[in-house]
Amino acid sequence: MSTFVRSLTVEIFNASAADITVNYALLTGGEWTSPPIPGSVICSTQQRSYVNGVTNTLSSLGGQILLMPAAGGSITPIWTWPSDSRVSGSVSNAATDLAVSNQMINTQTNNPTMQIVISNATTFSKFDPAVKKADL
Repeated sequence: MSTFVRSLTVEIFNASAADITVNYALLTGGEWTSPPIPGSVICSTQQRSYVNGVTNTLSSLGGQILLMPAAGGSITPIWTWPSDSRVSGSVSNAATDLAVSNQMINTQTNNPTMQIVISNATTFSKFDPAVKKADL
């Protein structure tokens, strides 16, 4: 393992009832400490962390991980950290039955973390305008 002068930890917490499979991981800069393994599963209530880093402060890092929920669709965390700019990241969610939230923490350091939480999508009750106050 290399000694990184800058690195981003991608933490994925599966708080949903579905298993999530790693389809592939792609780096646009830097290297992994231990790469995501295609076909590996992040089971319900489990967490996985992957570290993308660089050994030179003038190097950029970035990448993406394609995740496939058991019920279909995809979830794709994407991040970038140019050598002359701030770290940024987002998550694309094409899984209709899951909700995804993400945040960057410790961005003022050389070792920030992108936290991703995958959870069951909430359902809302249908409002029935036919119900009148007198019926309550």
